[in-house]
Amino acid sequence: MPIHVPGHRNRSGRQKKPVKRNAVAVLSLTAMVDMFTVLTVFLLQNYASTGEVIALPKEVKLPEAHTVKELKPSNVVVIAPDKIMLNSEFIAEFRTVKEQNDWEVELLKSRVIKLIEEGRIAESNLGNKVRKAIEGAKSGDDPDANEIPQYKKITIQADKKVDFLTVKKIMYTVTEAGIAEINFAVIKLPDPPKGS
Repeated sequence: MPIHVPGHRNRSGRQKKPVKRNAVAVLSLTAMVDMFTVLTVFLLQNYASTGEVIALPKEVKLPEAHTVKELKPSNVVVIAPDKIMLNSEFIAEFRTVKEQNDWEVELLKSRVIKLIEEGRIAESNLGNKVRKAIEGAKSGDDPDANEIPQYKKITIQADKKVDFLTVKKIMYTVTEAGIAEINFAVIKLPDPPKGS
């Protein structure tokens, strides 16, 4: 019996030449892409539905409160110690509004009226299409039927050091412009420990 060097042999018993093999590692990216897609959709839905993403100017220090409700997306009026803004658009100097005797801030009122009109038009365009599609699928009462439309809500981010009379002028102005619901942005304090 012949003695051979270990290794692969062909039919005639000769040793096969070693074949260079390319090391190919197969990494399945499908599962990872699916996971990131699910994670991205979850984060987008979470932030969009809770309205937690609110741009807060660094010069504004919000008041603090223990009892809060979640803010919903709406137009935002910022009352900073030096200026008043509507959706990042400069409206007026804070001192000018503070010192004026008139209760209405004319530029703010006209911009809010314009935003309400734009919201009404957008709702009528999109609303008709969506309503027709949803009416067939839904049955029963619509829980959101009595809810105030988003364009008729406004959130006020007022610095905690500004005077209340100026805040009241802003509230009066937006109410006169047609806003039906005003919310105030605050910083939530941690709940006190129970039993103390």
